[in-house]
Amino acid sequence: MNQIFLHGAGLNADSWGAVPGVALDLPGHGGRTRAPEATAESFAAALDADVPQDAALIGYSLGGMVAMAFAAMFPERLRALILVDTPIRAPLKFISWYTPFVAPVVTRVPGLRVIGKAVGSRIENSEGQEAFRRHIEAASPRGMADALIVAGSFDGEKVLPRLTMPMLVLCGTRSLLTGEKYRAMLAKACPHADIVVMETGQHIPFDDAPAMHAEIDRFLEALP
Repeated sequence: MNQIFLHGAGLNADSWGAVPGVALDLPGHGGRTRAPEATAESFAAALDADVPQDAALIGYSLGGMVAMAFAAMFPERLRALILVDTPIRAPLKFISWYTPFVAPVVTRVPGLRVIGKAVGSRIENSEGQEAFRRHIEAASPRGMADALIVAGSFDGEKVLPRLTMPMLVLCGTRSLLTGEKYRAMLAKACPHADIVVMETGQHIPFDDAPAMHAEIDRFLEALP
């Protein structure tokens, strides 16, 4: 089964490291041009040609939001959907109102270096923390601004009823984004989802990539 990996905001395909499949750049990241609009749906549509039939689509954080949008738009295309510490929506509603105005500013002042240091400080693996910061600092400010707008405006509750394919949801025990309330809501909306809580923070691919891949392999190997 083809495994397609989508990275988080400000990262790129290479930030996954070695994967048993293909890692794609999101619009405005790595070598891919920006999407026409800063929405999860526009990001998902830009990846249409790169996601083969019957793929397992694996998204981390922002990449998970885009994966959810893709799965809702093209449910017949996916064999499985895997979300890695992916919030359903921004934690506070007002974020969606102000992000379009704030994102273009903060990506320049204080800038990507400060953003990478602040966000990466929650990574519990020192090597992963350094890798995360390096990728963020190399990002495009405009691409990062688009990513923040997408993340701030995404409302996953609207698409959950359309996610009928097999689902694996990986959450970190110390994540600020996917706690008990999030898991309860997801379990109610998608009772078929396999929700696994890992002994990590919210940056699972950087905290413990081997354990993450082991859970993904377990899930995919059990599919009929």
